[in-house]
Amino acid sequence: MSTMMLQAAKKSTLVGSSSSSALRSTTRHHGIGSNAIRAFFSASRETNGAPTNVIGGGQRSFSAAVASAAKLNRAAKPAGIVGGAGRNSNHLARAMPSAMGLDFPAGPAASVVAFGGIPHGNPSTMAFLGIRAKSSGAAFRYQAEEEDDFAAEGGAVGRSHHEAWMVNLGRGDDAWLTAPRDAEWFTGLDPSVCPGVDEKGVLRSLPLPNLSAVTRQGAKDYFDNSWTLFEMLFAGLKGEEPFYRPPVHGLRHPQIFYYGHTPCLYINKLRVAGVLPQPVNAYFESIFEVGVDEMLWDDMHKNDMVWPTVSEVYEYRKDVYDTVVDVIMNHPSLDDADGKGLVVNQDHPMWSLFMGFEHERIHLETSSVLFRETPIELVQRPKNWPGLHPSVYETSSKRSRPVEGEDYPANEMIPVRGGSVQLGKPLDFPSYGWDNEYGQRTVSVPDFQASKHMVTNGEYWQFVADGGYRNEKYWCEDGSAWRTHRNMKWPFFWKPVGPQGSHEYGLRTIFEEIPMRWDWPVDVTYYESKAYCRWKEERDGSPSSRPLRVLTEAEHQILRHDEHNLDAARSKVEADKVMVTSGAQFSHGPTGANLNMAF
Repeated sequence: MSTMMLQAAKKSTLVGSSSSSALRSTTRHHGIGSNAIRAFFSASRETNGAPTNVIGGGQRSFSAAVASAAKLNRAAKPAGIVGGAGRNSNHLARAMPSAMGLDFPAGPAASVVAFGGIPHGNPSTMAFLGIRAKSSGAAFRYQAEEEDDFAAEGGAVGRSHHEAWMVNLGRGDDAWLTAPRDAEWFTGLDPSVCPGVDEKGVLRSLPLPNLSAVTRQGAKDYFDNSWTLFEMLFAGLKGEEPFYRPPVHGLRHPQIFYYGHTPCLYINKLRVAGVLPQPVNAYFESIFEVGVDEMLWDDMHKNDMVWPTVSEVYEYRKDVYDTVVDVIMNHPSLDDADGKGLVVNQDHPMWSLFMGFEHERIHLETSSVLFRETPIELVQRPKNWPGLHPSVYETSSKRSRPVEGEDYPANEMIPVRGGSVQLGKPLDFPSYGWDNEYGQRTVSVPDFQASKHMVTNGEYWQFVADGGYRNEKYWCEDGSAWRTHRNMKWPFFWKPVGPQGSHEYGLRTIFEEIPMRWDWPVDVTYYESKAYCRWKEERDGSPSSRPLRVLTEAEHQILRHDEHNLDAARSKVEADKVMVTSGAQFSHGPTGANLNMAF
């Protein structure tokens, strides 16, 4: 998702300024030029997906799924260890669960989630009637109870519902994972003693490491901060179901993959760099190695494989943590003779270590979005997680029809002087960088106009209430296909709180559903942003002869304060705020900042 600002300007000649790259993801920082220094805030994460929250049909009940798994387990013949990666190994794992030591119960789980008033019938019908926020597991367990009662009374159950991923449920982890996590959950440091914790016990990010002066202790502190932040997020999954339940849009793996993926990358990259001589767990480092190729989408078959249990991946994470700590504290490449720190660049073997750090933080962002897409009853707020932006506690308007100037600010278009922008990160800048950050390109940006604020939920509500999602003329061909396929009628993170047509909405954050904040920036996809721009221009006109659209990368850089722009960071490392500022302090200062994780 991305927050949105409007522009009226000619199209930029920036390479890569296509529809997807014209949007900024303001929560991830990789050194120079990547931190979005803005006086705006958002209490949620961002991504570039196309999700929906309608429960699909063609499924069988939870009880049928577990019974089928048990039948498969009993029928499978003993076999050798299932190893390797790719489609064949997945098929083997699915065909022979007993070979992996799995033991499934023969009936529905003992803990049944039931909610009254749900119509009896197909899950897609239930979704159509408004059961949009419930997990399939919760809905299916309720239906399983109904079917069992009906069968006990002599009735014949004529239907069943099953999804292949459910074969992973019922393996003994549910009770442990349903309760709030204690210190034992953390395979590294507990948040209360982790670098980055504040006086209230809230854990936030440390500044980005300066790779011109790396010390063993500094590297370990940043590793612990990254590792524990990630595990603290995963303490927010309630029960085993959300670890295995694929996201509703089907464009990412289930969370069990990401729980094992980040430690796997540390080991595999340290092996490639020659730092480690052997794997920690060769099978895990095969199945958890490769995520989603955004250009192909041909590897989603892993979503319904038999995954390791959460307990098994937990033990793997402990082994990887100990291995990486040993590397940091003892590998000779980090020896520092004078005690002043050493330079780690792309030629240094420990470049792979810092790749692991930043890779883990990428998945802290992307997984948090998947959390936000997870049914609310399957998540819980972790004890040491930062709170929402303080404005959430302010008195919210009770109006279902927000009013400009009262519920959200007027958002005028203001002129911005263009200029020349040099994009690209110098090779010697002392922070880890990904390959697409390097190189150099100069872009000439003409004068343009930009909205004073990011587009708010209140502004976007006007588009929704005016039928914007129903009117084909606002949508490009791809956007229309996406909207139709996902049956989108409003932004995904808006949650209806009234009858359809009333346009009354709440807002989903990572762990809560809260009253709508009309003055917060809206989180939408590029397709939705583009449709909004067309509607806005039709309704209000453009301040120039040019069409309304979203920011380009070069225009975003023009908008940044002189103290923190690319030129300033190239001449002074401290001008890149993420290099010197922790999450606890990121919201402070005269120039403002992205506040997504600052509270």
